[in-house]
Amino acid sequence: MEETAAPPAPKKKKEEALGHPDLEQFWADSKIPPEKDHANIPILPPFLYAGALLCSLVFELFDGGDLFRWGAQLTLGILTLSLGAGIISWCLVLFANEGTNIEPYLPTNVLVTKGPYSFSRNPIYVGLTALYLGLVILFDIVWGFFFLIPLLAAVHFLVILREEEYLEEKFGQKYRDYKNSVRRWL
Repeated sequence: MEETAAPPAPKKKKEEALGHPDLEQFWADSKIPPEKDHANIPILPPFLYAGALLCSLVFELFDGGDLFRWGAQLTLGILTLSLGAGIISWCLVLFANEGTNIEPYLPTNVLVTKGPYSFSRNPIYVGLTALYLGLVILFDIVWGFFFLIPLLAAVHFLVILREEEYLEEKFGQKYRDYKNSVRRWL
């Protein structure tokens, strides 16, 4: 009795799976060597936000602040936290669906311009800022407001400007057009 092999499962084209119509040509045309194909971010943005929040808490505790005042700020804090978590979740799903890396130390395969990226070039940082502010409001960390400006300056200079330079080098005119049509923050 002869055994017949099952037909092979249909394969997705490599370029469909990775979200770029002609990925091999894209990499061949790229002027960025593979080992440098990332934004060269010195510190991950969530660590910047966590560091600022930790510094705020330390200052608040030494200042004798009351960390648990409840009232209208409970509602505002929870709403702000929810907004930040929602924006970040939306971005995570979008990046997964587009087949690109969200980590700034990995290559960006696809320029994402839809969803929250249609109204902000940096919605993840908007979301992280909302999470930070939500915690500051919720737990009445007054010093958190003082650390907000240095935090946003650090994110701007250490992260965003480097990412923009990388994306412009990688995607060229496509990124410049996107940059000219969508605001950096809101």
